[in-house]
Amino acid sequence: PVLHLWARSRTSPARKRTSCPTMTACHACSSEAKYRCPGCGTQSCSLACVKKHKEATQCSGKRDVTAFRAIGEFDDASVVSDYHFLEAGLRSVDSAARTAATLAAPA
Repeated sequence: PVLHLWARSRTSPARKRTSCPTMTACHACSSEAKYRCPGCGTQSCSLACVKKHKEATQCSGKRDVTAFRAIGEFDDASVVSDYHFLEAGLRSVDSAARTAATLAAPA
């Protein structure tokens, strides 16, 4: 029964459908953009244009994993990203605890 409800909710017409946003022109050369910078959303068409963008704007190209997202913006990818972020934090804490235990051990 639970699987049936899940399957029905996935195909329900009331479910909000979002499509991938259409790409526009490359920010650097104005040709058709194929890529979007995860850090700032700037659109580009090639590696050369991405490099120009990063040099001109000092953009790191990395998405800010701590940025606020409204509940309406959450999707499966957001949940997975948050899960990986929390797992990385737990690995850091575990590594620090093991290092502290190694340093505190009698020689």
